[in-house]
Amino acid sequence: MADVSQELAARVCPCAAAVAGRVYPVPRPERLADDGFSAAVVREVGDVLAGFGFPAIEDDSPDWYALSWCLWRFVYGYGARGRHGADGGSAGSGGASGGAQC
Repeated sequence: MADVSQELAARVCPCAAAVAGRVYPVPRPERLADDGFSAAVVREVGDVLAGFGFPAIEDDSPDWYALSWCLWRFVYGYGARGRHGADGGSAGSGGASGGAQC
C-alpha cells in the first residue's frame, strides 16, 4: 500500500494552479504582517484532524511545522523553482528535489 501512495504522490501535484475549478492558491500578501495565515490556522487544522481520530499535533513539534508548510503551500502555492514551482522547471533546478512533498 505504501508503494501505491508514493507512486500517486509522485504523479499528483496539489500545488498545480492550472486545474479547472481550483480557487487556491491565492495571491500572497505583499507584507507578511497582512497575512491571515497564522499559527492559529495550523492549530485549528490539527484540532480537526485530532477530532477525526488522528494523532494530536503538538505546537512547535516537527509535525506542526510540516503541517504548517503544507498548509502554506496549499493556500499560497509554492514559489520556489522546480517541478512544483512557479516556473514549472525541472526538479533539477531546485524546489522539488530531495524534500518532502505535500
